[in-house]
Amino acid sequence: MTKEKVYVFGHQKPDTDSVTSAISVAYLKRMLGMNAEARILGEVNKETKFVLKYFKVKTPSYLDSVKLQIKDVDYYKGYYILEDSTILDTYNYFDKLGITGAPIISSNKKIKGVVTSKDIVSRIVEDDKEYVSTSYDNLLKSVEGTEVLRFDDEISGKIVVATVKSETLLNENKLDSDTILIVGERINVINYAIDSNVKTIIFVGGNDINNDQLKKAEDKKINIIKTNFESFKTARRVMYSEYIKNIMNDNKFYKFNQNYYFYDFLKEARKLGHNNYPVVGRRDECLGLIRVTDKNTKHNKKVILVDHNESTQSVDGLNEATIIEIVDHHKIGDLSTSDPINFRNMAVGSTNTIVFQMFRERHIDIPYEIAGMMISGILSDTLCLTSSTTTDLDKITVNLLANEMNLDYKSYYKEMLKAGTSIDGLTKKEVLTQDYKNFQVEDKKYAVGQTITLDIDNIMKDKDEYISLMEEKKKDHDLELILFIITDVLKNGSYILYTSGCEEMLSESFNINDVYEGVFIPGMTSRKKQVVPYINEYIK
Repeated sequence: MTKEKVYVFGHQKPDTDSVTSAISVAYLKRMLGMNAEARILGEVNKETKFVLKYFKVKTPSYLDSVKLQIKDVDYYKGYYILEDSTILDTYNYFDKLGITGAPIISSNKKIKGVVTSKDIVSRIVEDDKEYVSTSYDNLLKSVEGTEVLRFDDEISGKIVVATVKSETLLNENKLDSDTILIVGERINVINYAIDSNVKTIIFVGGNDINNDQLKKAEDKKINIIKTNFESFKTARRVMYSEYIKNIMNDNKFYKFNQNYYFYDFLKEARKLGHNNYPVVGRRDECLGLIRVTDKNTKHNKKVILVDHNESTQSVDGLNEATIIEIVDHHKIGDLSTSDPINFRNMAVGSTNTIVFQMFRERHIDIPYEIAGMMISGILSDTLCLTSSTTTDLDKITVNLLANEMNLDYKSYYKEMLKAGTSIDGLTKKEVLTQDYKNFQVEDKKYAVGQTITLDIDNIMKDKDEYISLMEEKKKDHDLELILFIITDVLKNGSYILYTSGCEEMLSESFNINDVYEGVFIPGMTSRKKQVVPYINEYIK
């Protein structure tokens, strides 16, 4: 049995630490027997692309949501009826499974319509339905009969039961090639039927046709079936042999793809007012049936969060998923879980420093490319161990990994920095939002973007355009403020752009006498440690 998949991912604005830690944790979990898969919640930046290419690691697939989907609930998988099945087959199918409706499908599983118990009852109680369209095989199965003569696979005709006197039948019932005759041992009626070239004769009560009549019927290519049922039961069974496709509702039925969000389906279904809905797959093939009134067992998607633990930074629909673990190095956020989980949170410079400890604790060997992921994440988040967030454990981890990999990590970081800091080809919006995070303090929301670049002059010459873009985002998203931190690793500090009304906060929080757009703050390199805590304190 395939183990349930567990998605491992970082925050909405993937940086190198979040992507590489997701890849590393997913690998670790697979080595421990979990069906874990790394995912990303957005486009990876240039630095991360360089890292993945350098170590020949495939970019994780995009994950847009972990909302509960129809495929995540126990609907009636495989519940459908072939269009050439009979009314009787369908009724027995409903009775056996305890359902009141089902999709009708073609041989290639495409939906042709929907039929319900109400449709079947309506067909049965209508007295004027004397005409049946079916197949020889369906007739044979319905009357539990024996094949005597077969010339047609498809059989359609008016049902005539020879229960009246022969004279009455001969005088008042015109038999022709459009007739399905149900008859017992009545020689005159049988001869008349054969002479009239009826379509099919069904002999009831186990009676046999005599040899002369059999020969005449064979010459005229008349279908013959024999059954042990009596006339009345045979007539009902013949009526029930009708193709189910002939009574299904094919004009207006509603179907839902298995990837449709489950709670959206419930809302839509209640508007439509039906109970039974076909479920289809990617190629529109029918997968089964879902019913609104059922209490479907739900299988929430299982997730592991890395490098974040706040809902505003995470995937859409997180409240409908089951968080089974968090690995992070940020402050504790707003997430809560219904059950206890493994929550690994440490005051270190990178999530990958924690992940490295997890490998060591479980005695799992680290392949070269996974070691490359970890060291890249740590170097990126600590600015090659120079950031104020860098801890001794970060330094120890980098040196251990570098020695095992035989990697000159300082030279490698310069290559990372060169690849990642270029803003060539990026729009101003992309520069602002490539590492952009939303935060909330009580009912107040704000955002902080950060870029680490060697191309400071190009940003500063267009600072007015960046500020206008920030003001627009502030208004559109009802934010208290937006800061844009432009970090210059060579000067070991950052330039600050900000939205209107931030001057007092910047002055008080960062002890700046002269606040202006593009002001340089020496030593500021960490959004998490040197910016966010001060903003949180100020806007409370």
